[in-house]
Amino acid sequence: MISPGKPTFRAADLGWLLPPCILGVLLRLWNVSAQILAGDEMHAVRVALSKPLPFILTHYELRDNCIPLTALYRFLLERGVALSELTVRLPMLLASFLALLLLPWIVARRLDWRIGQLYAWLLALSPLLVLYSRIARPYLPIVLFGFLATAAFEAWWRTGQRSLAAAYVASAALAVWFHLGSAPFVLSPFLFALGSVAIERRWKRSGGQPGLAGLAVLGGTTAASFLLFLLPARASLLALVENKHEALELSWKTLTGILTLEAGAIHAPVVVLFWLVALYGLFRLLQTETRLGLYTLTLAAGQVAGLLILSPELLEHPLVFGRYLLPVLPWVLLWVAVGLAIPWWQGQERRGVLGQGVACAALVLVLFLAGPLAEPALMSSSFTGHNDFVGFFCSRASLPQDAIPSFYKIVRQQPGATVLEYPWFPLWSYNRVFYLYQEFHHRDVLVAAVDPLHGAEKLAFRNMPFTSPEAFLTSRARYLIIHVDVLDEEAQVTGHCWPIITEMKPFHRHVLRKSGAMMAEVLSTLWGKADYQEDGLVVWDLARLRHGVRNGGAMGKV
Repeated sequence: MISPGKPTFRAADLGWLLPPCILGVLLRLWNVSAQILAGDEMHAVRVALSKPLPFILTHYELRDNCIPLTALYRFLLERGVALSELTVRLPMLLASFLALLLLPWIVARRLDWRIGQLYAWLLALSPLLVLYSRIARPYLPIVLFGFLATAAFEAWWRTGQRSLAAAYVASAALAVWFHLGSAPFVLSPFLFALGSVAIERRWKRSGGQPGLAGLAVLGGTTAASFLLFLLPARASLLALVENKHEALELSWKTLTGILTLEAGAIHAPVVVLFWLVALYGLFRLLQTETRLGLYTLTLAAGQVAGLLILSPELLEHPLVFGRYLLPVLPWVLLWVAVGLAIPWWQGQERRGVLGQGVACAALVLVLFLAGPLAEPALMSSSFTGHNDFVGFFCSRASLPQDAIPSFYKIVRQQPGATVLEYPWFPLWSYNRVFYLYQEFHHRDVLVAAVDPLHGAEKLAFRNMPFTSPEAFLTSRARYLIIHVDVLDEEAQVTGHCWPIITEMKPFHRHVLRKSGAMMAEVLSTLWGKADYQEDGLVVWDLARLRHGVRNGGAMGKV
């Protein structure tokens, strides 16, 4: 996609690139400081707290932590930096911001600035790209590095410039280092190149374009770059691949779920329209830029085929398959941009940057309103990383109004009354009532884990204070809500679409069932009678307790 013969970035490019970039950044930062870390986001943090840097760099964990992210967190911890939720998420946010700038610019240079502008709006508003920009997992880095690698390869195959080959090697290696699941994607260009050599019989270098020998050199260099980080961890890597592989059982529901996620819509007609436009765009690309069209098709097919062969665990779940397909999504959005742009821009050559921008924004607004980002519940939630929000291919769980404890009506009437919920187990599939309660009371939510992380004193999590009376009182919460039996509350939740974990482990059930009552008993001994006790909740007004501490009272310790 990179066309080195065209001019470099110009100030005039900001006229069409900045508006979608600004909107994309705002969406990715919206309420991000209130987001709670949980699920797979905790893997890298756990390992960074417990393992030394040399071990992290040479071992793959079955928990599937990302080695470079874990190493970065450990590096910061060893230098006295207390990790906050925002610090943990910062690499993903930065990768997302760079993608918003670089990807449309590359597309504009390769095709047309009008396609680039429409493409920029699609990137900015894609629900999957927005949500995964805010999730502390390596998916946005592999979107960025994967696109840069494949774009550089396409440009190198046309021009033979060595700098583009070097850009491909570096970007491909980084993508695979961040996530092994990106390997089929970044290696798919070789399939395209070999096919081109066979069809065009370009065995030798000609017209500045590399031949079979150049392809072999690039392949060897790429393999060597992979081995730099794979060989030191080869033993754990082989164990990981063996343990992660499982028999694949795909279904029609898997396919429709993936198509819905990629489309970023929650209404079937819009999903169908999205893919019709994408297929039309691919068709037009094959007509006007045949090699590029075939190249993008090869990338998509290569990633899908590679995943089916590798068959990592839970691949039949649309949410899991969709994560591994994220590197393909920018290319699918390119098809959509071409499909939307070509029909209506013809005969409109005089349309200026502003008019083009308004038209682009109007077209993409339809997709935005039809997607999950338009839902107030998602944009105001502290749990947008929850599988129920990210898996918008089906409806979220629900809770009857009469099952909502009465105390949340009090909270709802108090602006700024942040609540601290306990007990919390940091697995998304175990926790739904807290985000459902928040949809009712609309206040910030903090959580306290039943089993604090080892080394948690090195963290500065503002949304998950350490589980102790002192930490409760020094948190920013107004109310501490102890759920005496949170499992009974979870039993009231209905409408689970396709949970990744269908049954809670017996040990976890035991811990959650006992921990609430035990904490309530301990705090009653330390702090005295609770301020509110009803519907299975035991609540302390932390503002009242802090006032008592300032006036000479004891904070209390367990």
